[in-house]
Amino acid sequence: MASHPHLRSPLDGRGAALMNQRQYFMALLPNAKIQADVTCLKQYCCDRYQTQAALRSPPHVTLYPPFWWPDAAVADLEQALETFSCQAAPVELIFDGFAAFAPRVIYIHVAPTPALKDLQAQLIKAVVKPLKLPPTQRHPFTPHMTIAFRDLTKENFRHAWAEFQKKPFAARCWVSHLTLLVHNGRRWQVYREFLLRNLASDAP
Repeated sequence: MASHPHLRSPLDGRGAALMNQRQYFMALLPNAKIQADVTCLKQYCCDRYQTQAALRSPPHVTLYPPFWWPDAAVADLEQALETFSCQAAPVELIFDGFAAFAPRVIYIHVAPTPALKDLQAQLIKAVVKPLKLPPTQRHPFTPHMTIAFRDLTKENFRHAWAEFQKKPFAARCWVSHLTLLVHNGRRWQVYREFLLRNLASDAP
């Protein structure tokens, strides 16, 4: 997939002056059945371990974390994602058990398949770098689907992890859309979905 050197970030040299901005992030959303199952797990964590932050977004696998983007340049962001999605292929998500980023985060493990890692790497190359999005990716890409984080206390993390590390979770699905989510001031919601159109893959 080719990058787009002609794209110029609207944040170049004047990011601080742009006041009308919203937060976005890019992700893959599993099918409705898996989303429903994971939402139930999030609600369970909320009820039992007093953590509700994960309920403020639909179940997802983040490809690029939250970043601020000016309203006046949303069309540029959408165009870059549209061009990328025309070249990107559907990808299978494989969920297998629970894992944690101690001492705050519990998540469902997502297999880092070559196809998934390649999709994320190509997104960085074709969209993130040409648009000069903030470099928020401080760690290597670790695909995961969060069920509890941020407002999970360290004590509740210990109790929750003692429970979830023993639990099974197995599911898989093909994802045919890249999703752009936006924060509405209270929670994350789907802003737009981009069909992954390159069918030269093993997708059904």
